[in-house]
Amino acid sequence: MGSPRLAKLCDSIELSVKDSCKDRISVSFSGGIDSTLIAFLAQKYCDVELIAVGIPDAHDLEAARSASELIGMELKVIEVEPKDMIAEGMEMQKCLNLSSMEVEFMLPFWIAAKNSENSILMCGQGADELFGGYARFRTEDAEYDLEKEVSDLVNRLPDRENTIAKKFGLELACPYLADSVIESAEEYSPKERIGKVGKEPLREAALEMGLPKEIAQRKKKAAQYGSGSQKAIKSLMKHRIELEFEFETPDIANSIIVATEPENKGWVETNVQGNILYAVIKAPNLGSLRETTEDFMACVSVAEKVSELDG
Repeated sequence: MGSPRLAKLCDSIELSVKDSCKDRISVSFSGGIDSTLIAFLAQKYCDVELIAVGIPDAHDLEAARSASELIGMELKVIEVEPKDMIAEGMEMQKCLNLSSMEVEFMLPFWIAAKNSENSILMCGQGADELFGGYARFRTEDAEYDLEKEVSDLVNRLPDRENTIAKKFGLELACPYLADSVIESAEEYSPKERIGKVGKEPLREAALEMGLPKEIAQRKKKAAQYGSGSQKAIKSLMKHRIELEFEFETPDIANSIIVATEPENKGWVETNVQGNILYAVIKAPNLGSLRETTEDFMACVSVAEKVSELDG
C-alpha cells in the first residue's frame, strides 16, 4: 500500500461501495474508471448487473464491453436507435425540469434506470467533481472550486438522479459522494486531484485496489458524447425557429428570462443582450416546434404582464 492518505482513500471508496451492496444491485456502466471501479469492488459483496446504454457503435458501448471483459463481469447492453433516443428524452423531460445539456447527459442514466432488474442503481456520479475530472479544470487559465462543484452536484441530485431512480422504484447509490470519500479526497489539494489528466488520486487508488491499468488510465469521455445521446438528439432536432423580443429596459428582459425558466428547459435556449431577449427553439418535427413555440410565447406574454405590474 502506498501513502497513508492513499490507503485512506482506497478504504473509504471500498467501504462506501460495500455499504450500498444490499442483495443485488445494478450499475449504470460506461466502461470508464468511475463506474468500472465501483462495479469491480461491488462484485466482492453482491451480485451485480452492469448496464451500458448508447446508440449503435457508440464509444461507451465499446468501452463498456472491453472493461467488462477485463474485470470478468457480464454486461447488459441497451442499444437505442437515434429516433428512440429522442422519444426517451421527451419522456424524461415530462418528469424533470432539465436544461437541454442535462437532457443529453442524463439520458443514459434514465434508460439504465428504466431497464434495471434490481432495486438499487449505483452510479459514478461525483467522481469528476470531487477529483477534477472535467477537461475545463485543466485549461491554462482555469478557475475552479472543487468543493463548490461537489456541493452544486449534491444540490442537483434530488431533481435529477434521485427523481429518476424513484420514478422507476429504485434506490440511488453514489459511493463517491459519501462523506468519508469526500473527506479522504480532500486530503489532496485541488491541484493534486486534477493533475495532468484529471482524477489522479482516484486513478492511483484504482490501480492499488487491483483495477486493470488499461481502465485506470482511460481518459474521460462525457456521457452525452460517449453514449451518442447528444449526436442522436442533434441529428434529429432538424426544425428550429429563432425569436427576438425587444423590451423597454434590460431589467425587464432579464426578469422575463428568469420568470420563464421553469418552462424554458429542454429544447429552448435563451439569452439576453441589453434589452433584447433571444430564443432558439428546436424540435424533431413541425408539430412539436409549433407546440413548443406557442407554449413559450404564452409564458413570455404572462411574464411580461407580471413584470409591467411589478414595475
